[in-house]
Amino acid sequence: MTTPKICVAGVGGVGCNLAAVLGRAYGENVSLIARGKRAESFCTDGVRLHSDFYGEITFFPRYVAEDGASLGAQDVIFVCVKNYSLDGMAEKLAGAVGPDTVIVPVMNGTDAGDRLRALFPDATVGDSLIYTLSGAGEDFSVTQKGPYTHLFIGSRYADAEKTRRIYAVYELLKGAGFDARWSEDIESEIWQKYILNCAYNTVTALHHAYSGDIRRDDGMREELHALLWEAARVGFAEGVNLPEDIAEQKYHFVLEKQPPEGTSSMRRDLDAGRPLETDAFTGSLIRRAERLGIDVPVSRRCHAALEKAAAGA
Repeated sequence: MTTPKICVAGVGGVGCNLAAVLGRAYGENVSLIARGKRAESFCTDGVRLHSDFYGEITFFPRYVAEDGASLGAQDVIFVCVKNYSLDGMAEKLAGAVGPDTVIVPVMNGTDAGDRLRALFPDATVGDSLIYTLSGAGEDFSVTQKGPYTHLFIGSRYADAEKTRRIYAVYELLKGAGFDARWSEDIESEIWQKYILNCAYNTVTALHHAYSGDIRRDDGMREELHALLWEAARVGFAEGVNLPEDIAEQKYHFVLEKQPPEGTSSMRRDLDAGRPLETDAFTGSLIRRAERLGIDVPVSRRCHAALEKAAAGA
């Protein structure tokens, strides 16, 4: 079978994991969307991943483009950007999207797939989420910490052919050696990660904390626990198929499974003065809670504090 043309759009902490592992397996079939000094670095030094899970990988892509028109139609596009950057990246990708293209957002939040399906109705758009502790350095290499980096992927289509195309992307990832997992209920998996993000990203950013700091601090543990339960209650009210103990599962995941030096992308963004995904996490949760008549006081307090911190107040 001919290897499909693969594009990774957005090659930061998440995208580098995918680009490096896929590039190691599929070579020149993997192209990137990047710009500026980051793109220059990929051309001169390669995509560099220092991973506890996947090892040391350096991949030199054949094509690093600023937009999809330079690449032409791609078979598979992984979109790995922050939630607030999705519309801008979609504009850049338009020239690489054809009727047979499969687009897979690997992003935070709950609505990236829906937004891309609205923007590219003729393409096939899967849904996915990734669990990883990865961050980019000043030299644009990415370091991944801990004994895992795995991705759930699935289809929300009733159309069997579209679902088959998305499943083929799952097989493509598995064939490259990436820890990919097919889900028959991808909405549930997305919400389980969303619930974790609403709490873990919020606490680590608000307190400039690592996982080890949370374990040692009664106040941070209490706040984490409360945020998890507020997000879970909203998910239950939305009718999402979630484990009854999802909040407790994620609480113990942070306290027992995360490496002590692990932290969130939101904490790194706040420390670096970059925009935050607060709206994709607690912001969207608060709006849902208001619509459903659910009180989420801890989420409200933490959201306001993070918005203030991001504004430099």
